Amino acid sequence: MIADSDIQVWLEAQTQSRPSVIVPYVQSMVDKSVAYRVRVTKENNSGRSEISQGGTIFMMATKPTPLGKMSLSIGDADVCEIELTLTETGKPSDKYRFDCPR
Repeated sequence: MIADSDIQVWLEAQTQSRPSVIVPYVQSMVDKSVAYRVRVTKENNSGRSEISQGGTIFMMATKPTPLGKMSLSIGDADVCEIELTLTETGKPSDKYRFDCPR
């Protein structure tokens, strides 16, 4: 999380199921509209894969807002990262990076 930002970002993961289900959440202290992009990259011996989804959401103050669900199959040897980009009109984008939950 960026220290001077009023936005909190986190992942909820259901790793007991296969494939794992990942849900990114955002929350703001004030009502605001933001564009978002969630990108997952995974690398292993077979190569590299990438999936992404995005859109625009309206966050109500102090209410956690899910950004959709993604299903991921991650092997023990895979290198996997989740990147979430949030963009408010007229401001630079904020990027958040997470290791894929296992």
